[in-house]
Amino acid sequence: MVLCYDANMQKLYCYIDETGQDTQSEVFVVVAVVSEQEQNKLREELINIEQLARTGHRKWHKSKPERRLKYLEMILAKKIGKEEVFFASYQKPLPYFLPILETIERAIKLKAKGRYQATICVDGIDKKKAQELTNALHLREVKTSFIKGKRDEAEPLIRLADMWAGCIRAVFLKRKKEIELVERAEKYSCLVDITKNPSF
Repeated sequence: MVLCYDANMQKLYCYIDETGQDTQSEVFVVVAVVSEQEQNKLREELINIEQLARTGHRKWHKSKPERRLKYLEMILAKKIGKEEVFFASYQKPLPYFLPILETIERAIKLKAKGRYQATICVDGIDKKKAQELTNALHLREVKTSFIKGKRDEAEPLIRLADMWAGCIRAVFLKRKKEIELVERAEKYSCLVDITKNPSF
């Protein structure tokens, strides 16, 4: 699909990560960060928080508990991702492709206003799957020119999605600190549960 350039078109940037593909998890969690603000400024803020929290480029499961919780506390304190971080949880078993597709579609349609174009980055996706996902989104009338894979090591916004995905998964394991964090994040609209929103 080729979209013509339009100066008035809303430009959305969507970053996706998930957790729960392993056999130990009963739930599949997908997080989509959908932003239209200046991306480099947002990346700089996230990198600064990573340095202060000492998480670096590590994913949730590779970070020390106190560091990853400090990272998310700082994210909440600065209201980073307010009305921009969407998540959904799905009971397993189900195909990996479906929850990714549904979460991207719902998150973008909740964030889009009128004419828009979305650039989508999915953690670790290969070219074949990226093309299949692009085609499926086009069938659902999600306006994206292409989907690309991006490693979390290279993209702080993917790491933000990963951190929230790990925290939300911990909620299903009934971990008290993570439950409290997610409740506060939802209260301040720094996390939006799209399964509760019937807006489209």
